[in-house]
Amino acid sequence: DDVNPIQAAYAGGFGLAAIACFASLRGVAGITDPDTRIGLSGLLILSGLWAVTHVGRLLPISPRAQATFYLSGLVIGLATVGAWLYFCSAYTGHDYHRQPRIRQAAVVVYLSIVGVKLTNPLHTAYFETTTATQPFPHVVILLKTPHWVVTGLSYALAMVGFYLLY
Repeated sequence: DDVNPIQAAYAGGFGLAAIACFASLRGVAGITDPDTRIGLSGLLILSGLWAVTHVGRLLPISPRAQATFYLSGLVIGLATVGAWLYFCSAYTGHDYHRQPRIRQAAVVVYLSIVGVKLTNPLHTAYFETTTATQPFPHVVILLKTPHWVVTGLSYALAMVGFYLLY
């Protein structure tokens, strides 16, 4: 099968994003504060992996494999929120990232959401899939209410990071 140029462009864009994230890790070694270095490294690694899952979702592979890449991306993408907040806290001189109660609450919330995401094939409460052939064969994700609640929470937490930076 010939690769659709639109499909190749999307996959290429995400591939370049992944490469940029991973290549940027070289510069992180020069950051003197260890917590800031850890936070930024985590953010770059997770963002790079998230981009890789998008590349996988765009490959001309089975719909089931594309859906698996999507599900992996949901798990990794959510983890980037934690890395972002860790980085923002450390970079701005706060110690939120070191507080045991905040860390424990974050892990409980993350694992609870990941549990719902990973069990989605059993209950389809988070999303459903179908397929489309245009502009190229791909899995179409039909998002449900829990997805949008988690998305709202993720954006709210991302804004906390921006507030810390401000």
